[in-house]
Amino acid sequence: MMLLRLIAIIAILGAATVSGADIDPLISLTDSEEDYNLSAGTGIYRVHYNYTGQDWTHADVAGIKVETKKPIAILPMQYTEPSGMQPGAMVAGRHVGKEWNTITQRAMATRLTARGFFVLTPSITQYGENLQGFQALEHFIAGVHKGNRHVQTILLTADADTPNPQNPLPGPQMLVTGTHQRNIAWENTLQNHMTDFYQSIGLTNRGARVRGGLSDVEGSSAAWHPLIERAAEYGPEVAILEVARAVDIVARAGSIKQGETWAAPLFDAIADAMLAWTRRNELAPRSPNNDLPET
Repeated sequence: MMLLRLIAIIAILGAATVSGADIDPLISLTDSEEDYNLSAGTGIYRVHYNYTGQDWTHADVAGIKVETKKPIAILPMQYTEPSGMQPGAMVAGRHVGKEWNTITQRAMATRLTARGFFVLTPSITQYGENLQGFQALEHFIAGVHKGNRHVQTILLTADADTPNPQNPLPGPQMLVTGTHQRNIAWENTLQNHMTDFYQSIGLTNRGARVRGGLSDVEGSSAAWHPLIERAAEYGPEVAILEVARAVDIVARAGSIKQGETWAAPLFDAIADAMLAWTRRNELAPRSPNNDLPET
């Protein structure tokens, strides 16, 4: 009896070891770190890169290889504390960007992990809530896209309600690359899965669009968002999803916190769309130009 119990314990420990190795896979660089002057972050979130301050649409970064057979999802936390650089939208005089980003990151990480993804959750706080921190966060995301084939980056935000030149029509929309090649099929997969949610709540989703500094025209030198563009250079499956205006989330859900329950069907739909895209790739490995528009 004692021998059987010992064998069972060994089996359990062995299984735990395998599981742990899969949860925390080996991270390696595809380029020599000696070729890069800057480094930031720790552990699996370490990044090596160069940045001259001249090109916001390019990431000169060491590729970060994740040794996993799982599809990879990156869920960034880009919003800072209210006194920081980018606190996000305001409702009734209170910044809610970080609170909403925290909710959406947690909700999506839970769903994607359950669907078999390896999930990375890089946060601006890891790199510093300043300009240099944003550079590092953006280069980390680009490094993972550079080092792996099946990566999707999704950042869910609450939009402001004041129009500006960069965002003339605030509300539900999917912001995609404007200076690099787009993956229209991936964008449509996400949009098709989100349709039912927006119809059910009576809001119009503007769909996938280029959002730039001062231009909505693809290829324009002003049509870029650094978090998107730097990663999209190595893989176009990266987007910022404005779930809704922050004031609309509060008005319909009761509060930003209650928005987690209100938007649960949307979180499910996005996770399902990302899984559907992964399965599509498994069934039909993508050629270099497959699913991408002609240039």
